Amino acid sequence: MNNKRKCLAMALAIGMAFSTVACAGAQANADNSSGEPYVPTITSPQQGKTISLLEGDIYEFASNYSKYCGMNFTLGDYQGDRYMPRPATLTWKNQREGALYYTFKIGTDKELEDADTYLVSETIIHIDYLYAATDYYYQIYAHYDNDEVLKSRVFDFTTAALPRTVYIEGVSNTRDMGGYLTVDGTHRIKQGMIYRRGEVDRNWGKITEEGKRVMVHELGIKTDLDLREASGAPLTQSPIDPSLNYVNAPKAPYYTDKIISAEYKESLIKEIRTFANPDNYPIYLHCSLGRDRAGTLAFLISALLGMNEMDIFRDYEMSFFSKNGWADAAQGAGQLNAMVGVFQGLYDYIKNYKRGGSMADNAAAFMMEHLGITQEEIDTIREIMLEEV
Repeated sequence: MNNKRKCLAMALAIGMAFSTVACAGAQANADNSSGEPYVPTITSPQQGKTISLLEGDIYEFASNYSKYCGMNFTLGDYQGDRYMPRPATLTWKNQREGALYYTFKIGTDKELEDADTYLVSETIIHIDYLYAATDYYYQIYAHYDNDEVLKSRVFDFTTAALPRTVYIEGVSNTRDMGGYLTVDGTHRIKQGMIYRRGEVDRNWGKITEEGKRVMVHELGIKTDLDLREASGAPLTQSPIDPSLNYVNAPKAPYYTDKIISAEYKESLIKEIRTFANPDNYPIYLHCSLGRDRAGTLAFLISALLGMNEMDIFRDYEMSFFSKNGWADAAQGAGQLNAMVGVFQGLYDYIKNYKRGGSMADNAAAFMMEHLGITQEEIDTIREIMLEEV
């Protein structure tokens, strides 16, 4: 979560002066623990609401998805990303005037023990990098003269159960691979663990210093998993930050004869085993465009974790809402359908790898029988990436 639009300047100006919410003086509690009739002094119109972090075409696509429906959105501006997320904008009304500034706390724990804290001068805040399908809780403190603090009740809202796209300045086609329920509905793929996207350098990406800061400090990326062939001298460290674990494992996209070929077998083994090491997370996997080679590996991991068919195809088609997704393709529904059709071939190959098995079981069988990935490694990936719901 980050409110860089308004919070940073305020935090720098007054953050050092107030290490706690109420250092001295009286603290008025809007929750009214005294037992008197509750009179809401600070109110928020977002209380109890569901907030979508997507808008426009990408919202319509993601919330009403059916296979191949991306063709309905192929007319438009292909010179920019159309699926950038929007922040959660939260506002509040303070019936008592004269507040000098506000402390805003937000987290996923109702007690707000691990909450992020922001300082703002107005009754509005924009929060970035929230997870999808998640309950959030927040509380507002109004600061007055003489160290007096007025505290609101704890409010809550929920983010919509839609794909989580992520904005990185200077890079296209970025999204979280988590947030999806498994086919049986018992588990959810964890968010904030694996990000798929386009490259940050070369032809299709020009990451800025702010983009690098977000990746390292906001998203906490630890491993740069690069699926590209070398361009000139092979890279030995990540162009994001030299402190990251850099893994280069070139591979070909989703053509069945390629993923089973001896040429790419060692790279594919290296890629899968990257996910079996808990020290590597969060992982950023990418090729050039973040669509094909990245899409192939994203599919194999998603299938192994039990993602359902519609979510797998929706995740693939989302690339076409990005600048990178159309970077080397004809801008039309026919091209999109042809590419999704090839992706369908890979899906069918894994789905039918073992007759009668589930998609997750067949993905595991492919990895173990063709690549030599062990059952222990399969179990570790699932343990790391799945949480009960």
